[in-house]
Amino acid sequence: MRASLDPLQFFKFNSGYLLLGSARWFCRIQHNVWLKILSVLLSLSIVADGLGGKLTSAIVALKFFMRERIRRLQELLRKERLDGFLVTSLTNIRYLCGFTGSNGMMLVTPDKVSFYTDFRYQEQTKHEVKWCRKRILERDLYAEFPVEDLKGIHRLGVEENHLTLNRFKLLRKQLKAVKIIPTRDLVLELRREKSSAEVHLIQKAQQVTEKTFKTILDLVRPGVEERDLALEIEFHFRKVGEPAFSPIVASGENGAKPHHRAGRRRLKKGDCITFDIGCRIDGYCSDMTRTVFLGKADEELKQVYQEVLCAQEKAIDLIKPELPCKEADLIARKWLENAGLGSYFGHSLGHGVGLDIHEQPTLSKTSTQVLKKGDIVTVEPGVYLPGKGGVRIEDMILVTKDGHCNLTRMTKKLLII
Repeated sequence: MRASLDPLQFFKFNSGYLLLGSARWFCRIQHNVWLKILSVLLSLSIVADGLGGKLTSAIVALKFFMRERIRRLQELLRKERLDGFLVTSLTNIRYLCGFTGSNGMMLVTPDKVSFYTDFRYQEQTKHEVKWCRKRILERDLYAEFPVEDLKGIHRLGVEENHLTLNRFKLLRKQLKAVKIIPTRDLVLELRREKSSAEVHLIQKAQQVTEKTFKTILDLVRPGVEERDLALEIEFHFRKVGEPAFSPIVASGENGAKPHHRAGRRRLKKGDCITFDIGCRIDGYCSDMTRTVFLGKADEELKQVYQEVLCAQEKAIDLIKPELPCKEADLIARKWLENAGLGSYFGHSLGHGVGLDIHEQPTLSKTSTQVLKKGDIVTVEPGVYLPGKGGVRIEDMILVTKDGHCNLTRMTKKLLII
């Protein structure tokens, strides 16, 4: 028997496709207008679904937004006076066309887009890759580069941070008539501003992270190894997505290592334990750090916890569009310095989050960047006392039109288990 379809579900599932179908005609008239309409429709569907509901609406919207992303990159090429741009970062490729395989390359010109991969991904490409001409090449995409597709290209930009020296040499050998120009990460710049669909996926990943953390707290007891807790975290993430990075579980003196790898150390009463964890859902990451105490808490570390929390809240309160990134870092750093803890806070305050766990912008004392609407950044001050332990607290913050929105709902109240 054919299942009945709720009218709201029909609207949510098909609104994106209806707009996609009329894109070629409508975008010539009012491209920005219908882009905004889809954002509104997506927001309505998210409200109707609830953040814990299906992600179909967000994923449909992402496929649509890919065309807009390519158009924005093409505009950048004109400004940079490039006839073409070779995209080799797999994360950037996924952002532009949806490909999730391990071997791919894109050639973007002001009026054409081509995607290349090998036979292994022939079927996958049919379903994933949008808005591109598709070609299947030999496995080494650079050894026999599709030179014929560069007709009319005199200045070719390449991603200087994502192209190996060997591949650069292969390109230069085959493209003697083309000037190859190492170029900054243009796509990463586009990735900074998150669409409503991207925000939705990051929120979903954060919900999974928080639910997992609450579950793991029930397993925190004396005698449990750090690595066992890390494995449990990964297990829960893989049921709905995947870990965004290897979970950090740092107990006791290991807490003084900001990026400690969970090991064989067994938890003890009195331990201060730092959990830095994040899930990835449909490519998008979450990032959260919480520090808890097992049994009677050390008085010095309890005081450190309060100072770190105050430093974080001071920085979060500042966040808004046009704020210099270094100012957020400096206010947190100044607070900890006044508390006599400045020398124990040695890393930057935070970083962008998206398809990669570390993206632009960077909240650091040397940053020259300013915050923009659509940025999602972490705010994660930490204090690390050698031989004793450490405290770090981390939230993800969305920069909004008038200020900010904290995407992390997990309590920051000092927890003693």
